[in-house]
Amino acid sequence: MAVPAARPADRYGDRARGRWWPLLLAAAGIVLAVAVGWLLVRAAIDPVRSSLVRWEQPADGAMTATIEVVRPPGEVVTCDLIAIDIRRVIVGQTTVVIPAGDERRTRVRAEIPLQGDAVAPELRTCTATGAG
Repeated sequence: MAVPAARPADRYGDRARGRWWPLLLAAAGIVLAVAVGWLLVRAAIDPVRSSLVRWEQPADGAMTATIEVVRPPGEVVTCDLIAIDIRRVIVGQTTVVIPAGDERRTRVRAEIPLQGDAVAPELRTCTATGAG
């Protein structure tokens, strides 16, 4: 029975099979660890999260928007809301102070007074302003 001839490594290169799988798994593990660490650091630095939940069409020179704020209990939060027109020009602005409370997740309705034809509100920032 004939034995196949060995391939000369200096001519064809040394083909090590299966060595890239451990490297791929290690790289994926490092990426996952960095992503989880980044999320944990971000959550520790910024304890207040907010989002614009819904809004209503403008009526009587004002636009009503509902925002949701997640914050530590007992924390006072200040949010800045604006209303923009079709060209993204600011046509209304208001500041909403959410008093301290026992609940972590709070929904608040806010009225934005308008000085033009608004098409949508934007939630600029929500920041913790201290304990109540």
